[in-house]
Amino acid sequence: MHVYYCDEWSDIKKKPWNILDERTASLCHEKKQQYTAVLTEDEKPKYIINVTQDWVSVGFYDDRTRKYLNYDFKVMSDAKLFLRTAMHWEYEGQTDKKASSLIIGFREDGHIAMEKRDLNTGSVEEREAKDTLEKNWDRFPEFGQYHHLCQEER
Repeated sequence: MHVYYCDEWSDIKKKPWNILDERTASLCHEKKQQYTAVLTEDEKPKYIINVTQDWVSVGFYDDRTRKYLNYDFKVMSDAKLFLRTAMHWEYEGQTDKKASSLIIGFREDGHIAMEKRDLNTGSVEEREAKDTLEKNWDRFPEFGQYHHLCQEER
């Protein structure tokens, strides 16, 4: 898997904004400034990781460069992340039109809130639950080391 860096990724245009060289991205990481790592497979984005001082997000992309899953981690300390929000989308066939969304919010105390939305009918289903959330914890990535965050099953 190849990695390149940029200021940010545009999901609308399906391309990076302002490519960064590895040295510049490494300095952003060191200074806790925002940057984006694009992990590609067969020259197509597979995972897009946004790193900031306060949060880290991981986008999962299909072979049509549509984001189908996103994880937002809150930075809890220099070394620890907590998965705060997971979002999943389904699309209509091979189009870019979203058919449904599922948003799951997590709190450290185990509270879970879910919202499933059918984007065609407008119907919304909401649920709440409580569970242990050990799998929601992860470590802040070292520069260039993002694969541990790219796990779909958590």
